[in-house]
Amino acid sequence: MSFAEMVKAHRYKANLSISELAERTGVNRSVLARIESGETRRPSFSTCCKIASALDIPYDKVISFYLDVSERPETLKMLLSEAVVRTNRHIVRKAADKLLETPKLNTFLALDYILQQARESENEEIKLALYNVMIEYTKKRGIPFYLAKGLFERYLIERYDFSRLEETYRRGKELLVYIEYLQPSERIIAYYRLGLQAYALKYFDDCIHLCRQGIAEDDTESELKASALLAITNSYINMGDCILAELYLKKYVYNPFANANRTKYYLAQIHVKKGEFSEGIAGFKECLVEAERESRIAIATDLLEVYQQIGDHEGIEDLIKKEEQFLPQQINTPKKVEHLALYYKQKGLHQLANEMFEEGIENLILSASYYQKLGAFAYVNECIGSIFVAHRQYGKVLSEGIMEMLEKLCQRNCK
Repeated sequence: MSFAEMVKAHRYKANLSISELAERTGVNRSVLARIESGETRRPSFSTCCKIASALDIPYDKVISFYLDVSERPETLKMLLSEAVVRTNRHIVRKAADKLLETPKLNTFLALDYILQQARESENEEIKLALYNVMIEYTKKRGIPFYLAKGLFERYLIERYDFSRLEETYRRGKELLVYIEYLQPSERIIAYYRLGLQAYALKYFDDCIHLCRQGIAEDDTESELKASALLAITNSYINMGDCILAELYLKKYVYNPFANANRTKYYLAQIHVKKGEFSEGIAGFKECLVEAERESRIAIATDLLEVYQQIGDHEGIEDLIKKEEQFLPQQINTPKKVEHLALYYKQKGLHQLANEMFEEGIENLILSASYYQKLGAFAYVNECIGSIFVAHRQYGKVLSEGIMEMLEKLCQRNCK
């Protein structure tokens, strides 16, 4: 529908004459008549907005119409800004595409403007829409500088979607092909963030490689660098290389942002890896007392795992009784989600082994729900499998409450 047709249709719907519309808008009657007849094909944007406001024509339709009939760069910039404010991603994409396609504006200036609009917007959906336009356009035309910028900015947003960690990591790694086009500070952040996400996904070789790349270029000290050193340390612990784990733990200690409690925690992990369980348990207990509330879940989970490894049932029961002291109040990182999933799984299996049927199943369902948030569906299925094994083993009827929890879990798992 053209703007002329929209105006006519909405005016008839409102049961207004052209004269009445002129009074409401302050737009001359003859001007309105020429717009409705199509004689004026491109009325001024301010006139369109006045008419749209008076007739309740959606503002996004006005922007869309004006995009169809405009070629002037300044007008297209203004329309893109308006679309960003309105937070309509479809119109935003259309406006950004039109700005890039106009032959009247230098491509690099258009890309600069789109990048600026994306960075200034507070709406993540709009940011992603603009970055995706940049990425698609620059990929096709081989403009690596702006492609790198788009991939970098998109990754920094998408990495917080815990349910798509694998996908966002894969998309983020595409940035490595163009990383030389980023500013040094951006490159370092990209290496660190990708490395830490690789660690969260248990891609320990990737984590070590990426974090070391960031450290090699980073001549400053920061919390992010300290986190990268710890990620390398723990990657080596998981890979069974205690020598290199100790080496990077020492490097972490010399970082001004190092945390003494974390140092003790990773040292305790190294003791456990070496089979020195008494030293490891003592270290974990000390860390659990000294750590801030939000950091305790990782320590508690590791301590619980050691107790299970050595068959210390009293230690397990004592730790579970104190869970209110270490369960986090803010679940804002994928690692916290993972630790909670693992904790409730270990707790549930322990309860089932000690014939606490209902409690054990409830905790396994809770564990599975956290694994769902990470998109770790293999672990979700593992928890569900443990529930059915226990059901068959004990021969007990599942309560209605448990069945409802299971039904909701399976429904979410199928989405």
